[in-house]
Amino acid sequence: MSQQHLVAVVGAGPAGLYGTRKLAEAGHRVVLLNRDIKPGGLAEYGIFVDKEKMKTGLRKQFKRILADPKVFYLGHASVGKDKAISLEDLKNLGFSAIVVTAGAQGTKKLGIEGEDRDGSRHVSSRGRTGHW
Repeated sequence: MSQQHLVAVVGAGPAGLYGTRKLAEAGHRVVLLNRDIKPGGLAEYGIFVDKEKMKTGLRKQFKRILADPKVFYLGHASVGKDKAISLEDLKNLGFSAIVVTAGAQGTKKLGIEGEDRDGSRHVSSRGRTGHW
């Protein structure tokens, strides 16, 4: 196995949870920070009430990801300027990498340092991640 890293993932919607899963599968420890108390983002809060089968399936997948002993979930933890913790605070904590995920905003800029640097990628037509 390659070297194990401690990675912060900001955002626990589908993009953040998927990224967390891939990082944990690669052997890394992940601290997943989410502004909402529950993970899932729009997959949890934006799916119509009559789509309960879809929500149930997604919840099962999210639960499996969060059950990984390499994943540490912190809900109700807003990250950003004038929030409980800033990106600068995360950088100073010594993470090997910080992954910022945001879905359903289209391709608009997030206004964070590094989003235009090499290595910052759109993860879908609806989301964007950045890393440092």
